[in-house]
Amino acid sequence: MPGCGPGRRIAAPAPSTMEDSQMSTGAISTSDEAAEFYDDMGGMIEVLGSNIHVGYWTDDADRTPLLEAINRFTLIVGDRLRLQPGQHLLDVGCGVGMTAIRLAQRTDATVTGITNSRWQVAEAARRVHDAGLRGQVTIEYGDAAALPYPATSFDAVLSFESLPHAQDRGGWLREMRRVLRPGGRLVLTEFVEEVPLAEPEFSVLRDSVLLPPLLLPGLVETVRGSEFAVDEVVDCGPRIKRSYTAYFGRFARLRDELVAEYGQERVDEHERGLRALLAIYHEKIGYAIVVGHRPA
Repeated sequence: MPGCGPGRRIAAPAPSTMEDSQMSTGAISTSDEAAEFYDDMGGMIEVLGSNIHVGYWTDDADRTPLLEAINRFTLIVGDRLRLQPGQHLLDVGCGVGMTAIRLAQRTDATVTGITNSRWQVAEAARRVHDAGLRGQVTIEYGDAAALPYPATSFDAVLSFESLPHAQDRGGWLREMRRVLRPGGRLVLTEFVEEVPLAEPEFSVLRDSVLLPPLLLPGLVETVRGSEFAVDEVVDCGPRIKRSYTAYFGRFARLRDELVAEYGQERVDEHERGLRALLAIYHEKIGYAIVVGHRPA
């Protein structure tokens, strides 16, 4: 789920020659700013059942509640990793570890998650302990732009809505390739531009520490340009967009509890920022799964 926390203005660099053709308006988030963003977000993630990604509905008649749709999408994405018992997955931008925990339970694989939010590391460690998965799931502090692992350390790499916080998408992807064994699978999800954004909308994304989305062909070429072979591209924008309206329905039901925990001002700020941001995502931004592998 894009930017589910209170917004913060960040400085945008002057336009230059960048990897992304649609970035002429600026808007690069730094690793430290993204970390601060998620540290501040704290327990607001409970609105999403502690996941920080969208849900998936099979069709317009599907009445699945938001949290179950989120859990469903975890498995839709995770199953594309084709994990086998004993294999080792790297989850880049793992949040508080809910995806890592679910995939470890489902596949009996070992999972290492990495995040640059110290609050998320501590919270994820608690959840891993409570799930009885110590030794199978490890959540570590680190930078996706400089992964602290030797080359060819992992059988698979997952990037679940983490690339919007990259200062350099290609740089993050090249690091994922470096730590992936030859033949290992990459699965990533990313928001993609469907309708051109206006400058005020780019400003809203900057406030939420989000990189402007690429067009889908540009995303695929960025993955290929990072020396991955692309095996599958799934455009699932229509299937996930209900996440944004469903979010506010659940938020309204939890509002009293959130105010009691975080105060009226913070909850109101959170809602204002999210309504501005998610209106853009609902109207102009789609979503894709890209599956690839590191060639042998």
